[in-house]
Amino acid sequence: MERTKLLTFSVIALLLLNLLTIGFVVLKSGQFFPSEQPRGPFPRREEPARIIIERLHFDEAQQEQYREMIRQHQQQTQQLNDKSAQLFQAYYDLLTTSQPDSAKQQVLAQQIADNQRHLAELNFAHFKQIKALCRPDQQADFLQLVDELARLFGRQQRPPRGPDHEPPGGRPDGPPENFPPRP
Repeated sequence: MERTKLLTFSVIALLLLNLLTIGFVVLKSGQFFPSEQPRGPFPRREEPARIIIERLHFDEAQQEQYREMIRQHQQQTQQLNDKSAQLFQAYYDLLTTSQPDSAKQQVLAQQIADNQRHLAELNFAHFKQIKALCRPDQQADFLQLVDELARLFGRQQRPPRGPDHEPPGGRPDGPPENFPPRP
């Protein structure tokens, strides 16, 4: 009888230890607790602005100018993203015919490429404006930020998908790891 109690106690203790370990891992990874990011259709929209403001140590006047630049940039980016969606829709709609028009396919492919180039140029111009906003003592911080641009902002072109719009096959949104990040 004494061995049975010892064995029962040991099993219960190991079970509790396992539960505590799993709880610690889950709490550490933050999977079950909402992050401090704002909610809504674009929960990470403020994230890049916060990073840039912190990294470049913008004062209040710079922050105000920067937020206006962001508003304009987001408006222009949205227009290009909308155009991109329309172009891709027209491009893939060619597949609904038995013999897709190859000339139209080439035209649409070129328009898609041009639109992506405009988006890259828009982003480049935006960061040139940010650089111009920096005081001389902030230029070194800006150069350090430039080294991290692709990593920080490379995959934030598309808004995150909600639970109703999961990517097919549960794959992550964006290019495979061996593709370079989007500008």
